Amino acid sequence: MGLDVNSIQFLIEARLKGLQLGEVLTIGRQDLNVFPAKMVQLLETHGFPADAFRGEDPVLYAEPCFVSMGARKVDSMDVSSFEQATVLHDLNRPIGAELRQRYDVVYDGGTLEHIFNVPTALKNCMEMVRVGGSFFCHTGTNNLCGHGFYQFSPELFFRAFSRENGYEVQRMVAHAVGPYGTWYEVADPEEIRSRVELLTLFPVMLMLHAKRVADKPIFEQAPQQSDYTPRWEQSAGPNKYAPSRPPLSRTLPGLARLMNVLKNGLGVYWRHSLWNRKWFRPVKRP
Repeated sequence: MGLDVNSIQFLIEARLKGLQLGEVLTIGRQDLNVFPAKMVQLLETHGFPADAFRGEDPVLYAEPCFVSMGARKVDSMDVSSFEQATVLHDLNRPIGAELRQRYDVVYDGGTLEHIFNVPTALKNCMEMVRVGGSFFCHTGTNNLCGHGFYQFSPELFFRAFSRENGYEVQRMVAHAVGPYGTWYEVADPEEIRSRVELLTLFPVMLMLHAKRVADKPIFEQAPQQSDYTPRWEQSAGPNKYAPSRPPLSRTLPGLARLMNVLKNGLGVYWRHSLWNRKWFRPVKRP
């Protein structure tokens, strides 16, 4: 749980596009997993002060990073005080009124997947953001089974951070674990009318920036996966998701059937990989 090179670059990019950090709350006290010299380079290259990272003592937590990028105050929330969090609360339970719209930025760098009651925890995070403020999340999306209770699909965040809940997704990026991998802009399944799925041989992380644009009741209606809604609405008509013709393997025997299996198998792996440009578009880091 913490900030790495990817998440810092993601925050820097948002700042360069006008994000004001103001008062920040981190979900869990965030570690800083970047060497001081690299922090100095990242910050100074983009015009931010880096004096906090020039001292002899190591910077173990992320608060100085947020302050260097303009935060006035940085709180941290945890269920326990073992890392000296400033706000103690169990996110499995609803927050009190005093925390609603309390912060300009709420940042989760790897906590939500460890909380059992995810809908309540996610709602809490969304409610703590002021209108005009932002929620950031950096979490596992693939090949991280066992790291926490959950790993999250892009669709969860696109549907949760919707206009109906007073939010807009500003950006979503997938990347392989590690500091040097390619960034991929993730498509919204509702916009491309297709599920965005992923098969990889390595762990993949997801970075989200969502902005609160209106004060609306959150999850007044439960989010629904985008490809199910049109099926329900068109249930009386033809099923556009049904195959238009039988698979080749049903019509040809022997070798043709084997070739069809290979073709379909390779097609599945390509379609569900980061090479699928309909779902994942490579983008430059800031």
